[in-house]
Amino acid sequence: MLHLKPMAGVVLALAMTGCGTLSASGSTPSAKTLTHALSTQVSHLASSARGTVDTAAGAAATASSALPPTSGPTPALTFLTGPEDGITPWLTLIRHARHRIAINEYLLTDYPLIHALRQAAQRGVTVQVIIDGKPYGDATAVSQTEAAFRGSRVQLKLAPARFEGSYSFDHAKYLIADSTAIMGSPNGTASAFEGYNLEDAVETSNATLVRALQTVFAADWHGTTAGLSPRGPLVLSPGAEPQLLALLTPPGPVAVMAEELGSAQTLYAALMTHRANARILVPSHLSTEGRMYATELAAAGVQVRTLANPYVHAKLIVTGTRTFIGSQNFSVVSFNDNREVGIITQDARIHAQALAWFNAAWAHATPWGQTASTSTTSRSTAPTSASLPYLPDGDTMAQVQKLWGQPASISHDVYHGTPETVWHYAGGTVYFEHGMVSYVHRS
Repeated sequence: MLHLKPMAGVVLALAMTGCGTLSASGSTPSAKTLTHALSTQVSHLASSARGTVDTAAGAAATASSALPPTSGPTPALTFLTGPEDGITPWLTLIRHARHRIAINEYLLTDYPLIHALRQAAQRGVTVQVIIDGKPYGDATAVSQTEAAFRGSRVQLKLAPARFEGSYSFDHAKYLIADSTAIMGSPNGTASAFEGYNLEDAVETSNATLVRALQTVFAADWHGTTAGLSPRGPLVLSPGAEPQLLALLTPPGPVAVMAEELGSAQTLYAALMTHRANARILVPSHLSTEGRMYATELAAAGVQVRTLANPYVHAKLIVTGTRTFIGSQNFSVVSFNDNREVGIITQDARIHAQALAWFNAAWAHATPWGQTASTSTTSRSTAPTSASLPYLPDGDTMAQVQKLWGQPASISHDVYHGTPETVWHYAGGTVYFEHGMVSYVHRS
């Protein structure tokens, strides 16, 4: 149910300086404006370059080890981004599937995606879904997903118990439809697919990559371990830290998009060796721990910038010739405890597109020192209306908390017979029905 009264949203003007950073007015570009800028830059990079997928470093790799050699030529990968591509690539694969669909999503609450999976199962496709059983800060997501698939032919399982601890999660995000797969940063949520997040993913029909993902999915479906074979083509967690460290260690330029900065000291140390040759883009509202690491990186000479809108949810690393795309955040939990998947590729076309996409977002972002007063706002202190990112209908409470922080107070109401939970902020009010955003009012 949606409120029928008009939204009281705020349109923020874009005021840019010559160097591409925000002007002293502090205005933030809208998601639509930034989407256009990103699409324009990426569209100029169409080429027919064919790429190779790296052979991943083994679990015994060290920080000083050279990056592993690449495999032979493989079918070209397709770089997907949000907000630009939206949900279309996922729906296309699902609608064209004829035999089997396997999907692992940390969160799966987006109705169009759920509907497409139900339809595929109805027409006779085997559809198997794995979700995290205890997503952080969102107690309602699992019951919503279970209710959405109830009565359908979709087979749903919670992740294995080893990924359901206090500090470990099934945080992977990938889809396998027959012989094609997509993997990357997008959850199966409205925020990921409806233009409110920066997201990155890769689509591929490379048999080696698809087979590796199938092996991982089968292991998690049956509650067994995936073994060593998927670690050749994939950056697989638990155990991904050596591969990512080996990626960051060689000299040269490094560009990183990261949603979270957690405890990952070895990777931060590697980034610091690049000094100003390293750039890292993060959301404007980081956790206290994240702000500490961002400050340390900036003090060591690393260029750090923040972006409020769209929300930075991508997990991307671009070095001189290689590109990482996956689900791993910067934390030892993400590297060594969670279930996560990604790839490191040397595909020249992917590299050019990913770097252009990063540069477009970077040009709209604000240097760390210029946003200290807003970026250091505690999650328990609500920001002002003008600094609050846009919230779409259908977002979960955890997504709202990540974007707007902790509410100042919580109340309950009833709208047209439907119970509502109401979160009150200094800059606005968010209404939830069935645990999902139904209306947003800005003060």
